[in-house]
Amino acid sequence: MNSDNLDQKVIRFFEPFFERSPIGFEFNYRYLSDQPKEIWTNNGYVNEVACGIWKAHHQIPISVIHLFIASTCTDILCFAHLFPQYVNNAVSIAFAAIGYLPCKANFRELTNAFPNAKIHLISENSLIGKIFDCKIALWSRSIDSEFRINDDLIEIEFGSQSLVFPIEKFSLNYFEVISGKRFALRTHKPFKGFLNFHKLFTAL
Repeated sequence: MNSDNLDQKVIRFFEPFFERSPIGFEFNYRYLSDQPKEIWTNNGYVNEVACGIWKAHHQIPISVIHLFIASTCTDILCFAHLFPQYVNNAVSIAFAAIGYLPCKANFRELTNAFPNAKIHLISENSLIGKIFDCKIALWSRSIDSEFRINDDLIEIEFGSQSLVFPIEKFSLNYFEVISGKRFALRTHKPFKGFLNFHKLFTAL
């Protein structure tokens, strides 16, 4: 399946926030003075953006109660196709993509723009996706972090603390258990065996 197979409800919800072109679906990110584009091509390839902000919402930001954050717009549309209850113009929900190398400033801009929203993360079933989850969870508590990988171990430095985990056990949930921290956010991942919601969508 490709973008042409998206549920029409999903297309109608997101249509004001992307452009159709002969190449495919194009999503404009705002990043400093540049306008990088994510492109979901007609042959299914996704040209991703490293860092930036793309937003989609129909309600005023202060009224948004759920904010879904992902690394790509394509993954957001595929997630919405699988969970169409979230694409309702009358519901106070917003979606945002921040690239595969997110920065704290962009995340902080989103939380300032949507101050009453619960954070939901749409991320990969991969080590990169798990790091994405943890970095954003820590940013939600105004904590910076560094991640280092050494063979089959991952070391996390956050605040004045440092923890080491086996990569095979590492996840946001495991980090919460070991560190004793609890984060008021929810993660959404595709079924096991699929890297992300785009891969799951194309396999349908």
